[in-house]
Amino acid sequence: MVRLSRGTDGVLEPRLRLGSVMARGAAYGVGAAVCVVVAAFVVRDHDARVDLLEATTYLGLLTGAVFLVTGLFFWACSLGEILRWRDFFATAGPHEVVSVVGPSLVRAGVFLLVPVPFAFGLGRLVTSAEYGSWLWGGAENTRAALCGARRGTRG
Repeated sequence: MVRLSRGTDGVLEPRLRLGSVMARGAAYGVGAAVCVVVAAFVVRDHDARVDLLEATTYLGLLTGAVFLVTGLFFWACSLGEILRWRDFFATAGPHEVVSVVGPSLVRAGVFLLVPVPFAFGLGRLVTSAEYGSWLWGGAENTRAALCGARRGTRG
């Protein structure tokens, strides 16, 4: 583990690196992807399940891309002076706040983009699932599948 120390200007050293910020965002995103998968199977209704997965896909893609692009722009604007939130009070002026917000937006953007392929793929699987299967969803469908009823009839 890297030891953090305060530099002459009161800022924690070593500075943040883009790779480590993105790796931490991706790790958080994997946790969010697990939550999306669990939430999708907690929702019993087929249409609600598909809507949840589609909303997760498109909202995650849109907001994640906006956050990531904005964060990378702020990162490029403050290159060499990338700060942590702990260094917020060590900033000398309002223009240095970009140095704090940039890494946060990059991490949040990656965090939001990682669950998108999981939600998209699971949404496609749920949409193409056979009626009455456990992947389709629905309490009456699950009961019919467990009772061995014929397809298309309710159990």
